[in-house]
Amino acid sequence: MEATMEKENIELERLQGVLSRYCLSLTKSRAEAEDLSQDTWVKAMDSAQLPEHANPEAYLLRIARNTWIDRVRRQSTHSRMMDSIRSLAEHQAMTQESRIGTELIMQALLTFLSPLQRTVFLLRDVIGYSAQETALRLGLTTGAVKAALHRARAALPPIRQAVEAGTLPAPKDEGLREVLRTLAIAYEGGDIDAMLTLVQQGDLEPAPALAVLQSRRVRAASNQAPRGRSVPSMQLAA
Repeated sequence: MEATMEKENIELERLQGVLSRYCLSLTKSRAEAEDLSQDTWVKAMDSAQLPEHANPEAYLLRIARNTWIDRVRRQSTHSRMMDSIRSLAEHQAMTQESRIGTELIMQALLTFLSPLQRTVFLLRDVIGYSAQETALRLGLTTGAVKAALHRARAALPPIRQAVEAGTLPAPKDEGLREVLRTLAIAYEGGDIDAMLTLVQQGDLEPAPALAVLQSRRVRAASNQAPRGRSVPSMQLAA
């Protein structure tokens, strides 16, 4: 038993060393490399696939690479989203400092686009994913992604008109208002994951949408490995 645990610890230390070096090569910063390494372990443990994976090292490095790509994108997402979404409404109230304006635009997207259409629109035209990356993230074919994006773009004129004319009714449901507030905050902070979690939910499901988001955040926080410590022990496939 002790020999098995010692073998597992040695393997974990080896994986941590490989991951740390890889993260440093990506970030060129020790502080950012440490953050990226921690995020990678959290996602790997949260997925529950690492212990059974045939190649844990390759699996960890792939998570690290994808996490870093998302992080770099997120750093520039705010301005990209503003440029794209502001094109929906050239209205004087739609200033960069107006969270109400952002909530209004989000409400228009929720109203006029299906969950798939608005998700694809945000990933492709706002965040900047390629059709292939979007398909992989959503588990779709590139053809399905292109079709959803075409329909979303076709709906932009009525969305723009509704925002500019102020014809969207004020949301009466507190759950929907909270969804719109959370979306606006996620947009302003470039929180891609939070935005996608919310927009993929059905129009009439604000409570489940927020519950899913809260559950994901709590799970990630509870799995976060403390800084400066070795990663937790786990069973690794031989």
